[in-house]
Amino acid sequence: MVQAALLISSCDKFSDLWDEHLSHLKKHWKGRNYKTYLVTDKPTDRLLDGVEIIVAGEDKDFPMRIKYAVSKIAEDYILLTLDDYFLIHDVNVKKLEYLLSRSEKEHISYLKLYDRRMTDPKKYQSVKKLLDIDLNKKYAITLYPAIWDKDFLYNSVKEDMTPWAYEPSLTKYAREVHAVCKFSHAGLFIILDVVRKGKVLHKANRYFKKNGINIGNRPIIGWNTEAKLAIMDRISWYMPRSIFREIKKIATRFGMKFYSED
Repeated sequence: MVQAALLISSCDKFSDLWDEHLSHLKKHWKGRNYKTYLVTDKPTDRLLDGVEIIVAGEDKDFPMRIKYAVSKIAEDYILLTLDDYFLIHDVNVKKLEYLLSRSEKEHISYLKLYDRRMTDPKKYQSVKKLLDIDLNKKYAITLYPAIWDKDFLYNSVKEDMTPWAYEPSLTKYAREVHAVCKFSHAGLFIILDVVRKGKVLHKANRYFKKNGINIGNRPIIGWNTEAKLAIMDRISWYMPRSIFREIKKIATRFGMKFYSED
């Protein structure tokens, strides 16, 4: 069996999500026999059943917390997820073990399990079919749930890298090191995206109301803000790179700052 671990990236400001995140994990990943870690910034007295808490320190931002946590993990492969990604469908343990085995045998650096742009239950494919990720596309490598080679994940974080620069840097880094990057569209790790800009998304709020879930007093995001974010996402995903670069040049002259490599 491949030595693998689950790492949940978090911080004290998102600790209100921990209980429900882990409740969903327990409900939908029965028979989970991988060591589970949660990395945070501040010391905590909380005890989480079956979870080892790694305190990275208040001086470390989001990417540096991940790097610190990875340095403390002995397993060779890490399934990385974020605190506001709630697992909402059952994980097939045998299929996951198959993907981990493929990752080891084929030296896959990054195996994406979920992609909001592509995940479609009507088009799920066999777990045996792995799709090549086109590293020439923007945000080809993201922080949606994925299986990472530990060394690749560790080295992807550069010292003093800001949280905003980290995810946009991943695709360029993968190209530079000629990483083998794949996507499994088998519906193995389906999540509910809960928070954006620190506030609960409307889809998540509807899910919470339907299922009687209370995560506390975290506010709901405004409709206008959520709509703007959705539009910006789609522009980033689908606009031809040549056009995007020209718009970026113009916007930069007016003081806007971009973190993507394109």
